[in-house]
Amino acid sequence: MRQKKNNQIILIIAFVAFLVIFGVLHILFPQETISLDEGRRLAKFPKLTYKDAVTGKQAENIEAWYSDQFPFRNSFITIGKTMRTSLYPNLNPGGIALYQIKRDLMAEDLGDTDPDTPPAPDVTFPSDPVAPVDPSDGTQPSDPSPPTTTKPEEPPIPTLPKEKAVEKGGLVVMGTRAMERFYGDEKLLKNYANRLNTIKTTWGANLNMYSLLAPTAIEIYAPEEYHSGYCSQQACLEIFWRALNPDIGKVNALDKLLRHRDEYIYYRTDHHWTGRGAYYAYVAFCEEAGWTPVPLSDMEHYQLEGTYLGSLWRATNEPLLKDNPDTTEGWRPAVESYTATAWDNPEMTVTYPIILNDERCTGVNSYLNYSGGDRALLKIATSNSSGRKLLVTKDSFGNALVPYFANHYDEVYIIDPRYYVRPLKQLVEENGITDYLAANYMFATSNPTWLGGFDKIIK
Repeated sequence: MRQKKNNQIILIIAFVAFLVIFGVLHILFPQETISLDEGRRLAKFPKLTYKDAVTGKQAENIEAWYSDQFPFRNSFITIGKTMRTSLYPNLNPGGIALYQIKRDLMAEDLGDTDPDTPPAPDVTFPSDPVAPVDPSDGTQPSDPSPPTTTKPEEPPIPTLPKEKAVEKGGLVVMGTRAMERFYGDEKLLKNYANRLNTIKTTWGANLNMYSLLAPTAIEIYAPEEYHSGYCSQQACLEIFWRALNPDIGKVNALDKLLRHRDEYIYYRTDHHWTGRGAYYAYVAFCEEAGWTPVPLSDMEHYQLEGTYLGSLWRATNEPLLKDNPDTTEGWRPAVESYTATAWDNPEMTVTYPIILNDERCTGVNSYLNYSGGDRALLKIATSNSSGRKLLVTKDSFGNALVPYFANHYDEVYIIDPRYYVRPLKQLVEENGITDYLAANYMFATSNPTWLGGFDKIIK
């Protein structure tokens, strides 16, 4: 009995000592800002308010801060992943493994595009801009309707080598490539189409309106058994297109991407497409919107170091992915001059300049090079004099796409509904916007966070 009591005392002392030691370390250790392994910002100590204390939110915020800033946190995570691999060595039969992935695990949450650029002074929300002027005659084209273009002959769709596949759902790893499993939902696809239809029949009636749903890599590279029924993104696109107002242009990015799938159009370790993949989607948009796409050879090419490990590697920690990091390449728009300005918060009070195709974004930040991370609003003003201005609502797939639009439009307004809270109708009317593109990847049609924000600003 005495021995049992002594053991309990020792256990209590050890537990209290553990809490005291790690509590002191928690205070002494510097606070981390970013978790590179998880691809997200870590919680900071919250501002203490009476309202949060009453609602209980304050306790939740403190708990999140303590969890994110726990001493040796990254080491514990690494140990856990290593133990999982050791205990379950057969998770990868036939070169395929299943993992669960958090849908919002995105590299663009890691920081600003221009870490060395000091913020610009606050400016007012853009409205009533000066119309671009054609230097040749001092006039602006009065007709904003799309010009016509001739559709070039399409290359054949390259075939893929047959690979042994094990269907498991979730996240699939095949060799050195990771891919998200896709499941469509007919009701959600039609609901997304109806959202765009409502815009077209109300305040967007006079806009040249387009829709682009970007496929994910599994539709391009995986064996046929991953494309049956509602797993087929082609079938889901057809459901969506049939429900879409015929006056809304249907941008068929999938067809273009399939015809170039032997090229480096999707990252292997990340869920995004590459700059080359986004280019082919831009070509599809140009054909629908009446522009002549600028050839890659006419734009300045650059390539970043091949050290990029993206969101899918962070979700799996697969050695084969880690040993085969991605390379990032891009092309600068062939426009004489432009300025890009970002508004970072819903109140539209924090603004700073952005550099498109910024080669300083390397390593884990590589995908940020195209146009920065997700922002409430990004405005690109160019030296073009087409008389057309474009509004883009997008998720993170749009970040690699929007620099190409600077080849044509006088101004481009890029909105992420997860952060932007003002009515789109107001933005369109105040800035004389002529064209509107809804550009998302396939999962956006079922993402409640994105759709919830979108519903609030399209009314």
